[in-house]
Amino acid sequence: MTFPALDRIEALARNLDGWQRQLADRMAELEQTSAEGVSDSGLVRVTAAADGKIVSTELNARAMRLDSYSLAEEFTAAANRAQEAAAAQVRELVGEVIGDPGAGPRRSADHEGR
Repeated sequence: MTFPALDRIEALARNLDGWQRQLADRMAELEQTSAEGVSDSGLVRVTAAADGKIVSTELNARAMRLDSYSLAEEFTAAANRAQEAAAAQVRELVGEVIGDPGAGPRRSADHEGR
């Protein structure tokens, strides 16, 4: 006697093992990637790791002409864009692994920095 439900459970278990391996491989790859965000003026550039941690900043010399409030806004905008782009990379990776197109990027590329 065969049990179709048991066959489906076994197939699902095999798929889960494959997804887990694939996700581990892709997460290792993702740890080495970063995303960049640029302020509206282009004077501030921030790079974030896949986990959202800010890893570097670049400041154009012309940004030193800005007042402290404007400069802070530029940094905040660039950092937010870098972190959003990093999060989008993670969502896309997970979506590819699990085959869920809805897990891909939620924002358009022009909101994610360059």
